[in-house]
Amino acid sequence: MKDVFKVVTDQILKQLEEGIIPWRRPWSINGPASYATNKEYQGINTILLQSNYESPYWLTFRQAQKMGGAIKAGEKGQPIVFVDRIVKEEQNERGEVSFKVLSFLKYYTVFNWCQTKGLPEKNPPERDNQQIQSAEELLRRPNPCIDIDTEQAYYCPHSDKIYLPMLDQFESSEAYYATAFHELTHWTGGAGRLGRDTIRNYHVGKDVRSQEELTAEMGAAFFCQIAALDTSETLQNSAAYIQSWIQHLQNNPKWVLKASKQAKDAVEFVMSGKLSEVKGHATATA
Repeated sequence: MKDVFKVVTDQILKQLEEGIIPWRRPWSINGPASYATNKEYQGINTILLQSNYESPYWLTFRQAQKMGGAIKAGEKGQPIVFVDRIVKEEQNERGEVSFKVLSFLKYYTVFNWCQTKGLPEKNPPERDNQQIQSAEELLRRPNPCIDIDTEQAYYCPHSDKIYLPMLDQFESSEAYYATAFHELTHWTGGAGRLGRDTIRNYHVGKDVRSQEELTAEMGAAFFCQIAALDTSETLQNSAAYIQSWIQHLQNNPKWVLKASKQAKDAVEFVMSGKLSEVKGHATATA
């Protein structure tokens, strides 16, 4: 099992060294999506596009024209943002040339399908995710109490329950189990089990939350590897999630090694079967 921990940790560190990858939530309740590409919007755009329209699909004025439709007269669009990058060439006093990647925000205005005319209606694709036996057995091995919350995933120490969206809400079965294993790692830190300080003091400050979230995501990556899931995408998402939290620790990827040790302890605790029925008393962790 030591090889598993080393392989996953090395891959996570490699991802971090390559830069920030925008983390995304792998489940949805038919959130806002692009009419042109069917891809769901991420990050701040999911908030910017909150509306009362029945359709989740959005597109630009130009996209509507290209597809043979139009925006209804008098309709007002909503702004969305995304990060673009340019490569700038720099030369020092010695004539040495280097390249620097600069990121900047771009803005677009989009309209909901309900604001258009001449475009066929779209319905979100139905998902048919299936349980993965190896992952399901690993998740249920310590017999945690798991309940459904269609809007978010978290572990609540007060009730000692893990809450997850339904399997078919996720982009894939692998994404479901990666999220479930993240919350399972939180669960191992509850009172009567490993009793991690970062669970008990989760809401004390960002540094504490960062430490616990890093541990939970490393644990999820380890569990995915042990369950023999297709981890190429889940590992990339783990690296992106870790990078988003590690900013609170002065952008120090080396802290992942400490989180890796704590996550390893959590995984070995689950695998050992040394579990307790004692419940904790605190507030929810994501």
